[in-house]
Amino acid sequence: MTNVDLGVQLEVVAQHSEGYFGDPAGFEELLYHTKTANSFLLVGKGGYNSKYSATVVRQLTRKQAQDYLVEVMGEEEAYKIIPQPAKKTAKKAAAKKTTTRKSATKKSTAKKSTGKK
Repeated sequence: MTNVDLGVQLEVVAQHSEGYFGDPAGFEELLYHTKTANSFLLVGKGGYNSKYSATVVRQLTRKQAQDYLVEVMGEEEAYKIIPQPAKKTAKKAAAKKTTTRKSATKKSTAKKSTGKK
């Protein structure tokens, strides 16, 4: 399977195959990264007795692509290919709250009257 088969240029992220060439139950899966940041395509093609007897193209989210890679390659390899996004910590959230500026209040120059004459 090549990029030309899909009609667009995509980056191949991972490849997984089972069986041997000509095996009726064998198949090949290619995971492509699209131009959209969190979008992937899983393309499967295989023999007539495989789960991909016809070419299948499925769109995956980042999380689905990571889950797929963990299943076929293991967790360590999967996160090397598609790293997990950094989680926001409580310190960063607190820092954002303290960096907002408060508007300065002006002191009144008028004399206050006490009500006595």
